[in-house]
Amino acid sequence: MRFDLTDLQLFVHILDCGTLTAAAGRAHMTLASASERVRGMEAQLG
Repeated sequence: MRFDLTDLQLFVHILDCGTLTAAAGRAHMTLASASERVRGMEAQLG
């Protein structure tokens, strides 16, 4: 299991903001990109 720093930062933003949309904005990425990163983290965690 290996996470990119951007993945971990996005995860923290999701916790802080409460929504993926707000977290994506704070992370300066599109909602689609943020969603794809979350799917990747979920796949790695099982």
